[in-house]
Amino acid sequence: MSSDKAQLTFEENYSSSKESHVLKKLLPEYVSLYRIELNSGEYDILRLASNTNARYIAENSSNLKNFDEYARQYADSFILEEDKNEFLDWHLCKNMKKRLGKDNKITYHYHSVSKEGNDSYYEAYAVKEVIRGDRFVIFLGYRNIDSILYKERAIQEKLRKALEETKLQNEIISAIAKTYQYISRIDIAEDWFEEITNRDKENLNFANSGVMSEGNERVCKEQIAEEYQEAFFRFTDLSTLPERMKHEQTIDMEYRMKDGNWHKLRFIEKKRDENGRLTHVLCAIRSISAAKKKEQELLYQVAEARKDAALKNRFLSNMSHDIRTPMNGIIGMVNLANRYPNDPEIQKNCRDKIMESSKYLVSLVNDILDMNKLESGDLVDQEMAFDLAELLSRTNAGKLTQATEKNIEYVVDWEKTDIRHVYLTGNPLYLERLLNAIADNAVKFTNPGGCVHVWCRESAIDDIHAEYKFYCADNGIGMNESFLEHAFDVFSQENETSRSTYQGTGLGLAIAKRLAERLGGTIEIESHKNQGTTVTVTVPFKIGEEKRTSRLKSQDEVTLTGMRALVVEDNELNMEIVKFMLEENGILAEGAGDGVEGVGKFAVSAPGYYNMILMDIMMPRLNGWDTTRKIRSLKRPDAATVPIVAMSANAFAEDIINSRTSGMNVHLAKPLDEKKLMETLRSLFV
Repeated sequence: MSSDKAQLTFEENYSSSKESHVLKKLLPEYVSLYRIELNSGEYDILRLASNTNARYIAENSSNLKNFDEYARQYADSFILEEDKNEFLDWHLCKNMKKRLGKDNKITYHYHSVSKEGNDSYYEAYAVKEVIRGDRFVIFLGYRNIDSILYKERAIQEKLRKALEETKLQNEIISAIAKTYQYISRIDIAEDWFEEITNRDKENLNFANSGVMSEGNERVCKEQIAEEYQEAFFRFTDLSTLPERMKHEQTIDMEYRMKDGNWHKLRFIEKKRDENGRLTHVLCAIRSISAAKKKEQELLYQVAEARKDAALKNRFLSNMSHDIRTPMNGIIGMVNLANRYPNDPEIQKNCRDKIMESSKYLVSLVNDILDMNKLESGDLVDQEMAFDLAELLSRTNAGKLTQATEKNIEYVVDWEKTDIRHVYLTGNPLYLERLLNAIADNAVKFTNPGGCVHVWCRESAIDDIHAEYKFYCADNGIGMNESFLEHAFDVFSQENETSRSTYQGTGLGLAIAKRLAERLGGTIEIESHKNQGTTVTVTVPFKIGEEKRTSRLKSQDEVTLTGMRALVVEDNELNMEIVKFMLEENGILAEGAGDGVEGVGKFAVSAPGYYNMILMDIMMPRLNGWDTTRKIRSLKRPDAATVPIVAMSANAFAEDIINSRTSGMNVHLAKPLDEKKLMETLRSLFV
C-alpha cells in the first residue's frame, strides 16, 4: 500500500473516531505510523515521512505478507548485526501481543544506519486499539529521537567528566592525605575542630573533635618538646590566625616532640567570608623526622667540610710560612758566607744554620708525604721478623741526640720497663715511625731544661701473641682539656703561638693515630696545660723466634778503609755527594749513571770486586728495585751476598718494604747523613 493512499485511508476511516483528535496531534511527531492486526500480521501504513529508512523499505520491497516480514526486511537493511536479534524480538507480532496483554503501551529504542552510513536513533511506540474476538489491533508509531539522545548523551558526558573530575580530586586528596599523618578541619569562629583522617593514632593521640583551644593546650603540654611549646602555642592561636593568613593560603612550622620525632604542622586555607576574612582552615601534620635527620647530617657535613677547609687553609698558610722561613735562612746564610769567605767562624755558623734549616725542611716534607699516604690508604701491610730491642735502641738514640741539642733530658726508664719477648713478627717500620712521631712531639713541645721519659711494658695475650704498651711522658707545655678532643685531627694545633714557637705542622699526632690503627692498636693522651703530656700506645704483635746468630766483632771494630763501592745514581750532584762521603772514609767509589749501567758494571766485574752497592730508587730505564732483582738473579757467587743499600727520597713504610722485598739490605732516606751512612755500612759487615 502506498504512503499517500495510506494517509488518505487513515483520514477517511478515523476522521470521526474518538481517537482522531489525539492521532492528528501525534501524527506530525511520528515519521511513520502503522495499524497492525497482531494475530494475522496484516498491517496498514498510516504515515511514512520522506527520506526515511522505513519509506525505502515500503517503496523497494514487494510481496511482504505480514509485518514480521516487513520488520525482518528492515532489520536486514538498516540494523547493525549485533542489534538484529533484539530488534526482531521486540517487533515480532506475537511478542508485541504478549507485552501489550499486560500493558496498554510499550516502547523500544533502537539504532538505525542508512544506506549512506548515517546514524539515526528512533523510539517505537505501540498502543492497543481494538481487542475483540480474534482481533488484536494496535497502532505502532516511530519517532526520531536524535536530538533527545544527543542531549542526553551530552548530559551523560558532562556527568562522566564531572565524575572523573571528582574522582581525580578524591585521588589528589587521598594522595595528599598519604603525605600527612593527620588532617582536620577547623571552624575558626566556633573554635571547633573535626578530624578527617589520622594514620598515626599511636603518636598523634588526638580527640576526633572538640574545642580547638582546649585540645591544643592538652596536646602541647603532653607531647610537644618544652623548648617548642611557646612557639607552638603562638602558631596555633586561632584568634590571630586570620590576620596571619590575610595574604597567605598556607603557613607552616616545624617542631620536635617529646619522643624525639619531628613534625611539620601546616594550616591551609579552606574558606573565607564575603570580606575575604579566613573562616575555616585545614590542619595537616606530617612526620619530618627522616628529612630532619638528613638535614642535620648535611649540616654536620657542611660544618665538618668548613672545619676541614679552615684547617687546610691554616695548614697551607703555616706551610707557606714554615717553608719560606728556613728557605730565607738558607739563602741568607749562603749570602753571608759569600761575603766573608775567609772568616772560619762565620763560615761554620752559616753551615750550622743551613744544616738546621735543611733538616727542618726535610721533616716538613716527610710529614706531608706520610700524611698523604695514610689519608689515601696507599699503604703496604706486611709482616716481618724484627728485634724490638734494636728498634727501641735505634729510636731512642735518634731522639736522645735531638733532645741533647735542645738541652732536654731524655730518659729511657728501665725501672718501669718490662719486656719478656724481644723477637717479634709484625710491621716494625710502622712501629718505628709511630714511636718517632710520639717522641718527636714530646721533645718539640718541651722547653729547654725539661725532661722526657720513655718506657715499655709487655702483657701476654696468649701463647702466640703479646701486647705492648709504649709510654712517652714529658713535662712540657701540655694541652687544654678542650683541645684534647681534637689532638688527633689533621693539621690540628692548639694555637698559632705553639706553631710558631715549636715549629710544627700539626700532623705528628694525626700520623701516630693512623699508624697505631694500621697496627691494630690504640693511642691515648693524658695532658694538662703547663704540666705535661703522657702518650700511651698499645699494639699487639706475634711472638717471634729468637735469632741464633753470633757476632764475631762489634761495629766499632769494623774498618771500611780499602773497600770498593758501586754507586748507582742518575743525579750528578747526588752522585758527587755520595762519592765524597765514601772516599772521605777510605772507601773506593765507582759510579753508574742508571740501573742498566749498574747491572752491566757488576756483571763484568770479578767476583768480590765490589764490597757493597749503594742504589738510588727512582732512575730512568731501570729503577733501583728492579736493578737489585737483576743483580740478585745473576749466576755468580757474590750476587746473592753483596750488601745493597737503598738511597731514596721516599722514606715511608711501603718504600722500605719494597726495598727489602726486592733484595736490598738497608733503606736510607735522602738527604744522607754521613755519620748514619757509615754506621749503616759498618753494621753490614759485623
